[in-house]
Formats: sequence, structure tokens, C-alpha cells
Amino acid sequence: MSGDVIPAVILVGGAGRRMGGVDKPMMPLAGRPLLSYVIDILAPQTPHIALATRADPEPYRSFGLPLLPDPVADQGPLTGLRSALEWAKTTVPNASHVALLAGDTPFIPSDLFTRLGAMRSPSPSCVFAVSNGQTHYSIGLWPLTAHALLEAFEGTNSDRSLRGFAHDIGFKTVEWTDEHDPFFNINAPDDLAEAALRVKRIKSA
Repeated sequence: MSGDVIPAVILVGGAGRRMGGVDKPMMPLAGRPLLSYVIDILAPQTPHIALATRADPEPYRSFGLPLLPDPVADQGPLTGLRSALEWAKTTVPNASHVALLAGDTPFIPSDLFTRLGAMRSPSPSCVFAVSNGQTHYSIGLWPLTAHALLEAFEGTNSDRSLRGFAHDIGFKTVEWTDEHDPFFNINAPDDLAEAALRVKRIKSA
């Protein structure tokens, strides 16, 4: 299992309510779409990247990646997980897991797959990133065997979230203690301004 490829799916279908209902991953950050930063960091870590989008994937066609549109609008990230698991099973036959990532986290670490992948096990459990005491349920590895468990979970649980499903099937964590949180995500205009300053610091370093 240590030598297989981990495909990745980026969640870009959120409603972006705290940003006025915009497509957050398409917002400009230092002159580039926010999503492009995520893709650039992922590309050296895996040759298989897809985007889990809203029902209408049109804004994301320009990235030239496989698009996995929600079959029904506004169904939440579990729908994106279902699409990710199905896509990974058909795209990379020998894959045991798929990485699910948020599209509004432009500073994810370059060793993400190496460190999360080292914690994989054959059992149906996930592996998530942790920073500042917070478990990031939208940044982690999901076993492809979870696909068979997802339908039953959705039918019997009120907490239909990534967090709820992860607690249902079990998970492990890997902690990052970087000075600057690599899983900083953009939820509000102030976050976008802070991210622009961080990009500027990185470029000048």
C-alpha cells in the first residue's frame, strides 16, 4: 500500500455564504484564482486530481481537470465525498484511498500526502490533518471501502456531515505544528486579505 498512488479531489462546491455567495475557490488571491494555489501544491504529490463542483461546473472548466458535479444542488460535502470515492475507484484501480481537500486552503503543506499516507491502514478508517488543536475533516484521506458504508450512514444519521461520517467509521490524525497554519482557510473578506499578505511574505522570502 505504501507505493500506490493517492488520487485527490478538491471540494469547490460550497455556497460561500460568508463571502456573499461567491465561488470562493475562484476569488482572486494576489492576481490568481484561489484554487490555483491548491492545485499547484497538489500537482507534485499526485498525478490524479479532480474537482467536486456544484451542479453547474462551468466556472471550473478552465482548469482542465475532471469535474464531478453534484447530482443535486446544495446537498453538502458528503455528496462531494461520494463522487470522490466513485471517481477514485474508476480512475486509479489500485488506489486504496482518496484524498479530499477544501478548495479554500491555499497553503496546504507539500508533504501532506507523505505524512497522511504513512498513517493509512487496511481498516475502514480515515486519516485527517490537525493543526492548532483542530481536526480538519475536509483535509484527509478516505478509504475507498467507505463508499459501501456511506449510504447506510446517510440513511440512519441526522449528522450528515464529513465529521459525523468520520466518527462513525473511525479515524486517525496527523498533527502539523508549523508557525503559520498550513490549513488556514478563507471564510471571510478579512481572511482573504490575510492570505494576500502571506503570499507576499512567501514570495519575498
